[in-house]
Amino acid sequence: MANKNYRTKLLEGLEEKKAKRVIEIIKEKLPKDGKILVLSLTGSRAFGWANENYDYDIHGTFAAKNYWDYVHSGEEGSDINIWELSHIGEDIQHQSFEFLMNISNPFYINPKFDFKGLMKFCTIEAVRQKRGDILRQIQEFEIFKNPRAALHAYRILMVPIYFLKRKKFELNIYKINRAYKFKQLEKLKIAYTQREEGWSEKEVKRDLNRLLKEYDRLCQEKGEKLDTKKAESWLAKMRTKFYS
Repeated sequence: MANKNYRTKLLEGLEEKKAKRVIEIIKEKLPKDGKILVLSLTGSRAFGWANENYDYDIHGTFAAKNYWDYVHSGEEGSDINIWELSHIGEDIQHQSFEFLMNISNPFYINPKFDFKGLMKFCTIEAVRQKRGDILRQIQEFEIFKNPRAALHAYRILMVPIYFLKRKKFELNIYKINRAYKFKQLEKLKIAYTQREEGWSEKEVKRDLNRLLKEYDRLCQEKGEKLDTKKAESWLAKMRTKFYS
């Protein structure tokens, strides 16, 4: 995927041919002066439980002055959601863990875009703000008692916990699970993708309770708060680079 204008890399769960096509689709939707900044694989393929029939969830950002704030495409088995550069400032200020998580697995980065600088704005406060979403996802599992809700409950706990421990993202919960060895995860994957039974609701609840306690404990630790001045300076630099 060599390209003189962009850095690209292959990811597990994303074939080279598909990645190229995603880039083409997005370029067709942007104005002539529009620039793709970063594209990231997220969703079930990144989380580790998709099969070959699942779509490709792509999140990212682009720069296009006086254009739409958001672009979506559902073409050719893809679910593409990308936001304009100005939108990033809001997500940083609001400490949106979900936004930063979804773009943390890039396969396409504009070499002029300070991706590493952007990811440094994910703080412990962003992770703390996830607690309401975590409790809602656990409640959804307790109501519907299905594999999909269970898998997302594991994911919404394991990814933030990994970030708190390592200060970096890992989206594949099966890789994170090497440290836990939760037996239900593989059974849930089979149940979800192959519509089979054989998993234990009781054990899932036990695992989720253990993870929630670990999440709460880690969130009590001190951590850096968002430096708003640095965030504003970073955004100003990116605007200068891509709007001029």
